[in-house]
Amino acid sequence: MIDVGTNNEKLLKDPLYLGLQEYRLDGEEYLAVIDEFMEAVFTRWPNVIVQFEDFQSKWAFKLLQRYRNDYRMFNDDVQGTAGVALAGLLGAVRAQGRPMIDFPKMKIVVAGAGR
Repeated sequence: MIDVGTNNEKLLKDPLYLGLQEYRLDGEEYLAVIDEFMEAVFTRWPNVIVQFEDFQSKWAFKLLQRYRNDYRMFNDDVQGTAGVALAGLLGAVRAQGRPMIDFPKMKIVVAGAGR
């Protein structure tokens, strides 16, 4: 687990907050910490897969791009959600007894509140 701080003033002042009670790292300082973490984890466990969970969206794609050729990792907020959605759609095709080749020809309706 890695904690790079928070910019939430309420949490910074809360003595019961379990996270790092320092302002969130950013820029090159942030990247240096993540780089060091990735190198250390893969040195210790060379076959590990790192899951990025709840990383700021401004970093999600940058980190995936930065490490894509060197480390096995995924961002749950980006790729995990898409994987689960695709699995649900493919499961619906299978539940209808249709061949997977029919999937690209199907019409799909997505309904929800979103953000």
